[in-house]
Amino acid sequence: MFREPKYQSNKDLTQMDLTEKVFLASSGSTIDKIDAFTKFVSRMALARFLVRQEIFRKILHVNGSVIECGVLNGAGLFTYAQLSTILEPVNHTRKIIGFDTFGGFESIDEKDLSTGTSSHLSAGGLAGSSLEELQLAIELFDSNRPLSHIPKIELVKGDIIKTAPEYLKNNPHLVVSLLYMDLGIYTPTKVALETFLPRMPKGSIIVFNGNTQSFPGETLAVDEVLGLRNLKIEKFTIDPYNHYCIL
Repeated sequence: MFREPKYQSNKDLTQMDLTEKVFLASSGSTIDKIDAFTKFVSRMALARFLVRQEIFRKILHVNGSVIECGVLNGAGLFTYAQLSTILEPVNHTRKIIGFDTFGGFESIDEKDLSTGTSSHLSAGGLAGSSLEELQLAIELFDSNRPLSHIPKIELVKGDIIKTAPEYLKNNPHLVVSLLYMDLGIYTPTKVALETFLPRMPKGSIIVFNGNTQSFPGETLAVDEVLGLRNLKIEKFTIDPYNHYCIL
């Protein structure tokens, strides 16, 4: 979870600091701590993990790859990759594809700035893990999975306004079963939807991780491309952010 002090209570911020303190002070190796991750993970992060699992189960019998628009630190990307490996170990055709600048927002549209309230709405905002760090994590992921000689995760670096159309041009076979929208801002969200929506068959799912005052651009783009009145948008009671529609 990234820090947004204006929307997080002192209790929230204290819990984040305490998590790090408890993790560092706990006995055992790093591997021991990771295996006991529920000892440290926040209730909110665990809820997001459970939501992603439920959503992934809904597309198990839908052909196509998973595309995550906005990778940040890789929590979602690797959740879907791990779930695919566990639940469908021989499905080597389902790729997990992450689009990101790996350096934060390229630019911000006036539609984001006019009503958006997040302190991250600026060039370079919400920069997560570097491409090199995530590639090392992919090497770890590949070290212990079935069919590890066939790549599962693909990272696409750059402004998705350009990289999404280029990717589709270079991969005309692409079918998308799950489109996870976590770009937060207007123009990239709109371009991603316009690019990938035509590649999504019936039964596929679009997940929106937004619809907040902090980042209004995502909702504006969804309304323009899809029309909110045309969608049945569902959500889970355990997580206020991730909501989805089945096409």
